Amino acid sequence: MFKLYIDYFKSKLKNLRKPKEEIPIDYEEIVEEQWQADFSKPENCRFAAETGDGYTATFTPPEPAGNNTGGLTLEAQRKHLYAWTVNPVFRYKDVIIEADIRLPEPAKKPDGQDTPTDKAGGFAAGILFRYISQSTFYALMISDAGWVRLDAVVNSTPMPLLGWVKIPGSAHSDIDHHDSDHHSSDHPDSDHSYHKGATDTQGAYSIKLIANNTTITILINGHWVACCEDDTIQAAGKIAFAIQNWETYPQVIAQLSRFSLNSIPMTVETAYTEANEFSVVPPDARISLAKTLYAMGRYVPALLQLRAAARLKEPEEADRILAGRIYFAQRMLDEAEQEFQSVLETNHSNEEAFAELGGIYYRAERYEDLQRLLQKAPKPMMTQSSFLSNLEGHLFHALGKHEEAAEAYRRAFTISPDQGLFAFHQANELYDCGKKPDAVDAYVQAARAFLQQEAYDDLAEVITILERIAPDDPRTLSIAGKYAYAVGRYDDALLKLKTACKKGSKDSADWYLYGLLLKTEDPKEAVKAFKKACTLEPEYGLYQFRLAEALFLSNGKYQPVLEQALAADPQNGWVHNLRALAALSENDIEQAEAAVAEARRLLPDEVSLLVNYLEVQRRKGQLAKCLPLFDIENGTADLAVERNRAAAFHALANAFADDDAREEAQQWYYKALKLDPKNPELLTDKAENDYALFLLNEADDGLVKALDIQPSVRIYQLIASISVQKGDYARAEVTLRAGLESFAESPDLHYDLACVYRNTKRFEQAQAQIVQLKRYETSERVDALEQALLKDTGTTAQAATNKEETSTAEPAASAKKKKAASATDTKSTASTKSAVSKKRTAATEPTAEPKAEQKPKKTALAKKTSRASKSAADVEEPVISAKTKKGASAKSAAGKEGADATEPATGTKAKKAASAKSAADTKAPTRAKSAVSKKRTAATEPAAEEKADIKTEKAAVKKPRTKKTTG
Repeated sequence: MFKLYIDYFKSKLKNLRKPKEEIPIDYEEIVEEQWQADFSKPENCRFAAETGDGYTATFTPPEPAGNNTGGLTLEAQRKHLYAWTVNPVFRYKDVIIEADIRLPEPAKKPDGQDTPTDKAGGFAAGILFRYISQSTFYALMISDAGWVRLDAVVNSTPMPLLGWVKIPGSAHSDIDHHDSDHHSSDHPDSDHSYHKGATDTQGAYSIKLIANNTTITILINGHWVACCEDDTIQAAGKIAFAIQNWETYPQVIAQLSRFSLNSIPMTVETAYTEANEFSVVPPDARISLAKTLYAMGRYVPALLQLRAAARLKEPEEADRILAGRIYFAQRMLDEAEQEFQSVLETNHSNEEAFAELGGIYYRAERYEDLQRLLQKAPKPMMTQSSFLSNLEGHLFHALGKHEEAAEAYRRAFTISPDQGLFAFHQANELYDCGKKPDAVDAYVQAARAFLQQEAYDDLAEVITILERIAPDDPRTLSIAGKYAYAVGRYDDALLKLKTACKKGSKDSADWYLYGLLLKTEDPKEAVKAFKKACTLEPEYGLYQFRLAEALFLSNGKYQPVLEQALAADPQNGWVHNLRALAALSENDIEQAEAAVAEARRLLPDEVSLLVNYLEVQRRKGQLAKCLPLFDIENGTADLAVERNRAAAFHALANAFADDDAREEAQQWYYKALKLDPKNPELLTDKAENDYALFLLNEADDGLVKALDIQPSVRIYQLIASISVQKGDYARAEVTLRAGLESFAESPDLHYDLACVYRNTKRFEQAQAQIVQLKRYETSERVDALEQALLKDTGTTAQAATNKEETSTAEPAASAKKKKAASATDTKSTASTKSAVSKKRTAATEPTAEPKAEQKPKKTALAKKTSRASKSAADVEEPVISAKTKKGASAKSAAGKEGADATEPATGTKAKKAASAKSAADTKAPTRAKSAVSKKRTAATEPAAEEKADIKTEKAAVKKPRTKKTTG
C-alpha cells in the first residue's frame, strides 16, 4: 500500500515538471472583445510593417516630448494606387472602430502647381472593415480635402453607399453635393471647390464607425455624417488601414496614430442607438446627407432625412425644392406641387420653382394651369430661360398654335444652342405649318447640335427626316456622311461625302473627312481633298497639319505646309511631332530632339510621343539615360509612364530591342506582360526578342498565346521561322498554309511558304507559290527567289542543298519587322473646331482597314529598311511615328490595327457642321496594303477635346409627335 502512495506522488511530480502546452490562437476566429492598439510597442499593435508593389507600411516611433505616441505610416509611392495593410488578428462583424488618421500635406508638389480646386482631394486614407478578401470589403475613406465616402466593394467593383460628402464642421461644408455620387472611389472629381484652410488641424480626422447588423453609422471629428443601410456584406471579416492616391501627387502618406475596437454586442447596440438618437443629429447634417442620397438616386432615404430635418428646423427654399424633386422622381406629383407652390408663395421670382412646377403641369397635361403659371412668370425670366421657353413651346404645341410654338422653341435654342432638341421641336412645328425650307434649316441646326453632343440616336432620326424631305440638299449628304463616319460605317460615309464634294460642298469638314477616307486608297486624291479643305478654311491648323502629313508620306513638298500648320496652331503637339519625324527622316537628330521635346511638353501623357523620344535618344546612343523616366518607385517617372505603365514598358522594351540590347529588352517585356498579359502585340514582340536570344520554346509559347487572342501575319511568320530553326519544316508548312487561309493576299506568307518548299526541294510547289506571290507583289526579292529556283531545278539535288543558305533558308528574314522612322502620327490636338465625335487612337503601323475581319489585309514587303527611311507602306498609310517596328501597346496609339484617329473639323460654325468631338475622331478606314509583318509604331493621335456637358437644364420626356419635355 505504501508503495502505491509513493508511485502516485512520483507521477504527480513528473506531471508538474512537464511544460504546459500552449493552445494555438485561431486568428480566423470571430471574437467579442475590447482592444486598443499600442503603437509604442509594434509587437502589441497587431498590424505589421510590410512592403508591397508601390507601397510601404512602417511604424513611426513616439516623440520624446510625448506629443506623439507613434503610429502606423502607410506610404503610396506612385499615382493611381490603392493599397492597404491588414490587421491579421481575428474577424469582426458588428463592431465599433475608433481611429485617428492624419493626412499630411505631401512633400512633393504636383510639378510645382497648386493643388487642383475642382476635385474632392488629391488622395485619401481610411479603414476597410468586414474584409473578406482583396476583392470584397467595406471601405470608409477620407480625402485630404475633408470629404468622406463609403463603398461596398464586391468582386473588386466599388458600389457607393455614400458618395463624397463634405465632413460637417470643416471648411466649405455647405457646398452643394448634387454630383457626389457620380465619382467613383477611383477618382473623386467633383464639382465642389477644394480649399485648404481651417478644415481640421493639419489634416487630422477622428473616426468613429459603428457597424451594427445592416447599418453603418459614421461620425467624423465628433460630427454625425451618415447612417447607411446595406446588407451587401454580412459576413465577419478582418480590418485594414488603406490609402488611395489619385492623379495629383506622385507620393503621399497617411498615418494611423490611434486605433481601437469593441465587438461586444451590447456595447455595439448601445453605441448605435446613442449615435442615431433623433435629437442628437443636427438637421444640417441630415440635409447634407439627403442631397448626397438624392444625387445617388436613393430617393426614399433622402426624403426620410429631409422629413427628419424638417421636424427640427423650418425648411428653407432649397430644402423644399429638393423635397419637391424627390417627390417628382417618385411620381408623387401632388406632394411635389405643394412644395414648389410653397416656395413661390414666399419668392415670386424663384426660377427653379417655376421650372419644376411647369414640368409637373406639363407632365400631368394640365395646360390651363401651365398657361397661368407662365403668364405669372416675370418677362425677363421667360426670355432668358431656355427651359421655360421650351415649356412655352410645348404649351403652344398642345394648343395647336404651331407658329407660336416654333418661335418659343427658336428662342430656347438661341439661349442654349448646344441643345439640339429645341431646334428639332422648332423644325417639327415649322414643317407642320407648311414652312418646309425653314423647317429644313432647323433640322440641319438640330443635326449639327446632335452631332456635336454625340447624340447619335437623335441624329439618325433627323437624318431620316432630311433624306425624306430634302434628299438632294448638300447639307443632308454632308450630315449623313459625318454621321456614318462617326459610327464607323466608312463605306457609306465615303459614298455620301464623295457625292457632297462632287456637288461642290462649301463645308471644309466634308473635304477633310473625304481626304481622310481616301488617304490610304488614293493618296493623290486625298491630298487634293485636304488642299480644298485648307482653301475653304485656311486659318484652321488641323487641316494644314493633315495636308502636311499627307504630303510628307507621299514624298511631296510638305515643308511649306508644315510651317503654315505650326503658325496656325503652335499649340498642337502633333504638328511638332510631325516636324520631329520629318527631321528624323533626314537624320537631323538635333532638330528632331527639339521638336519632340516641344510635342511632349504640349502632350505630356502621350505614350506615342514618348516612343518617338526614345527613338531620338536611341539614335543618339543615350537610351540608358531614359531609364529614370520609367522609375515609378522613386517618383521620377514620366507622366506618360505613370498613366500608361504597360504601354510605356512595352515601348522601352521595343527601344532596347531596336538597339540590339536584347537582355535589357527582355526585362522590360516581362514587366509589361505582368501588367498586360493578354496583349497580342506585346506577346509577339517579346516572342521575337526570345527568338533573337535563341529562347525558341519560350518564343513558341508566347506566339501560341498571341495567336489565340488575335491572329496576324507576323505571328504565323514567326511560328514558321521557329519551326524551321528547329528543323520542323512540316510544322512550318502547316503554319504558313493556315495563315494563308485567313490572310490569303499576304505576300509575306506566300514568299515564306515558297522558301519552305524550295528548302525541302519541292520545286513545283515552290514555283506555284511564286506564281501566287506575283499576284500581290513584284519586287527584287521575288525576282531573286525565282532565279534561285530556276538554278535549283537545273542542278543536282546536292548542289541545290548547298545553295539553301543563299535563298533565304528560313522565313525569319521576312518575319522580322521593318524599321522605319516612319509614318507620321495621325492624331491632332484638342480643338473646338474638331469634326471628331469619338476619341480614338490610330494604328501605328501601316495596317488594315476596319473591315479586316471580313477581308484579310494585304501586307507590304517584309524587308528591313533604315529607321530614317520611309517604306512604301509608310507612304500609303499616313500614320505618324518614329517607329514601325514596335508599338506602345494597350493604351498607346498602337492599340488596334486599322485605327487612325483623326479630328476633322466638322465644326459648329457656318463652315463646320460638327463639333469639338464629332465624326472624324473615329478611326479612318484604311484600304491599301499594310505591312502586317512589321510591328506597330507608337505615334498616333487621339482627339484631345473634352466632352461638352450635354445635359439639358431638365430631363426630357417624349410626347406624341416626338415632343420631348421635362421628366
